[in-house]
Amino acid sequence: MKVFNILSLVTSVVLTVKVSAADECFSTKLNYPCCKETNEVIYVDKDGEWGVENNNWCGMTQTTDSATVIIPENILEQQPQNNTTVDTTAADTTTNTTTNTTVITTAPTITSDYMSKLKVVNTCPPEAITKQSGVEYPTPKKVYYPSKTTNSDRPLNIILPTNYDESKKYPVLYLLHGIMGNEDSMLDATMGSITIPTNLAKEGKAKEMIIVLPNEYAPEGGKEVTPAFNQEFFDGYDNFINDLVGSIMPYMEANYSILTGRENTAICGFSMGGRNSLYIGYKRPDLFGYVGAFSPAPGVTPGTDFSGYHKGLFTEDSFRAEIPPFVTLVSCGTHDSVVGQFPKSYHEILSRNNQEHIWFEIPGADHDGVAVSAGYYNFISAVFGALN
Repeated sequence: MKVFNILSLVTSVVLTVKVSAADECFSTKLNYPCCKETNEVIYVDKDGEWGVENNNWCGMTQTTDSATVIIPENILEQQPQNNTTVDTTAADTTTNTTTNTTVITTAPTITSDYMSKLKVVNTCPPEAITKQSGVEYPTPKKVYYPSKTTNSDRPLNIILPTNYDESKKYPVLYLLHGIMGNEDSMLDATMGSITIPTNLAKEGKAKEMIIVLPNEYAPEGGKEVTPAFNQEFFDGYDNFINDLVGSIMPYMEANYSILTGRENTAICGFSMGGRNSLYIGYKRPDLFGYVGAFSPAPGVTPGTDFSGYHKGLFTEDSFRAEIPPFVTLVSCGTHDSVVGQFPKSYHEILSRNNQEHIWFEIPGADHDGVAVSAGYYNFISAVFGALN
């Protein structure tokens, strides 16, 4: 799966492919497993058909003569061999219930130079983070969703656009808090979680969006441990990817008027939330097209800090995506007293791995709202095609 063939998308065309026995388990030759359970085709390239199981790519093994390629909205993103640009043709899909076929219609394109269009501002402008006279700001709503991961009902804060209309669909941003925080932590006014996107949208500099603030600590089976800076506690954060993909995202799709597909889905966060945003975004690039990490914590790759050794969610060499995000943004304060040089190390690793991304530092900022708001301001300015 080194090079993805460009698939021409034609409005209202049904995409069906023939699958031969020769295609069975082709992926093992590329060091990917065969799909054992899923029949959903996520990508098609010169090697064959690709699905996703257990958060990993797998090659499709077909026993029938043909299969309908089910393409989540805007999933046919392609990339050149050098992994340094993104050239994407997006697609929306609908299902014809009479013929049980998938219909593809064209949607706006994110071009290979999209990320370079962002003019980085290294400090959040005061007028962007403060409430402005005459502007209506949304109020977060706390809801509870059934978690298959923890076997319990868990809280979410949801920020809807002030003019939210169920007849219209909106992109979704998942905003993650730091360690030992919860779904309320990122609502602190110094973060600008509400004011920045509202003010930018009012000026036409950002898209309207739904913002979701979950509780990121999601230990398997709900088996919580005493909070501490150790791997046993970190495991509950590492497991959040399963709660997000398996419970939160389906809940949002079932209960809110949202656009789906990676070009309509973003994830970002602060500290531990930034660490997990990088992990989730690069583990599931088929789901997330925009990734922001503000002062990200240790643990994305192996390393050691005051709390001890972090085993790493990726090796340095595997911290990459075959289909990279449209935008990856990593930022940190120049005086960060908590995460030190880890954010910069992620920037350096991504650079070595030829992963296009944005890196900048916030002058004089510590591990604080000043650093978060600067990263968040730039990220909100770049997501969901706002730079087009």
